[in-house]
Amino acid sequence: MILAWQIIYIGGLSIALFLCIMIVSKRKKTMADRILCAWFLFACIHLAFIGWYASGLALKNPQFILWQLPFPFLHGPFLYLYILFLSAQQRYRWRYLIHFIPAVVVLMILTFVLPDVFVRTQSEIKILPQFEAFFQILVVAIILSGLTYVVLSLRLLHAHRRNIIGQLSNTDRITLNWIRYLILGMSAIWVVVIFSDSPQTLYTVVALFIFFIGYFGIRQVGVFSNLSAAHEIYAPSLLKQSWQDVDQAIPAEKLKYEKTRLNESVASLIHGKLNVLMKEQKCYQDPELTLGDLAKRLELHPVILSQVINSKEGKSFYDYVNSHRVEAFKELLLDPKSQQFTLLSLAFDCGFNSKTSFNRNFKKITHMSPSAYAKSRQITFKSLD
Repeated sequence: MILAWQIIYIGGLSIALFLCIMIVSKRKKTMADRILCAWFLFACIHLAFIGWYASGLALKNPQFILWQLPFPFLHGPFLYLYILFLSAQQRYRWRYLIHFIPAVVVLMILTFVLPDVFVRTQSEIKILPQFEAFFQILVVAIILSGLTYVVLSLRLLHAHRRNIIGQLSNTDRITLNWIRYLILGMSAIWVVVIFSDSPQTLYTVVALFIFFIGYFGIRQVGVFSNLSAAHEIYAPSLLKQSWQDVDQAIPAEKLKYEKTRLNESVASLIHGKLNVLMKEQKCYQDPELTLGDLAKRLELHPVILSQVINSKEGKSFYDYVNSHRVEAFKELLLDPKSQQFTLLSLAFDCGFNSKTSFNRNFKKITHMSPSAYAKSRQITFKSLD
C-alpha cells in the first residue's frame, strides 16, 4: 500500500527535477538562475536521501547512512546567494564559494570517520559511543547554519526592498514576494528540523516547499521562463556611487561636481525639468515607471536623478511618483465625467496597478481612504470600490 508521504515523495522529487529542466532550458540564464538550478539539483539528491531513510531502506544499506549530512549545510548558502544575485547586491563572484566550505569540511570528515562509526547487531545499527558527541555537535551546527542564513537572507530582503523603493513606482509585482516565500519556506523547514525527529514529517515539509516555490515561481515573471522585466533595475552599488564617479552624457559645462553633491543651481534646474516632464508627459501613468526610465528621458545618470529627488523632494522615487498619481486622481475626481467610473478605474488611469497599492498610497499621502476623500468633497459614484 502506498502511503501519503510516499505520494508526496514522488511528487516532490518529480517537480524538483521538472523545475531544474525549466531553468536549464532558459535561453539567457543569469548567475541567479544557475544558483537556483544547482540548488534544485542538490535538493533532489537530499530528497532522495530523506525518502530512503523514511522508507526504512537505510538499514539494508548501512554503507550510505549519514552521507546526507553535508546537504543541510548547502541549503542556507544557496538561499542566501540566490537572493544576493537576484537582487543584484553582489560585489564579488567567486569569493562567495567560501559559504560552501562547511559542507566540504563535513564531507571530508565523513570520508575518514564513517567506516569506523557503526556497529551492527542482529536487530539494528548503532553509532559507537565515542562518535555520539561528534554527531550531536554536527546536528547543532546544521541548525545554527540554517538559522544564520535565514537571518542573513532577511537582511538582504530588507536591503532589496529599500533599493526598489528608490527605483520603482509600483512594488506589487516584483521579486519581493518571491523572496519572502523562499525565506518563509526555508524557515518552516528549519522549525521542523529542530522540533521533529520524523524523517516522514521532514520529507513532507520539504516536498511541500518544492510544490510551493514551484507554483509561485512559475507565476513570478522570469524565474522559470525566458520572459524578463521590461524596465531595467540598477544594482544598489551603482546608486551608491559618488557624484565624481558617475559617467554620464551631460556636458561638463552644464554639470559641475563637488565631492558628493551637485551644484545647488544645477540640482534645482534638474528638479524643475523633472516636474515639467511629469506634468506635461504624465509619466506617472505608466504603472511600471522606473527611475531609469525617467533618467533616460532627462538624459541623466540614475544616481543624479535619485539624489535630486531625495534632496529636493525629501522623498524616495517611489513616494515621489505615487504622490503625482494621487494628485492626478484628485483632479479626475473633480471632473463630472469621471462619476460614471469607479474610483478604482480612475486609480488605474493614474498609474496605480492594484487596489491595495492605490489605497495604501492614498491613505499615506492624504490620511484618508479614497472613498472618504470623495465623500468629503461631496462627490458620489455608482461604486466606491
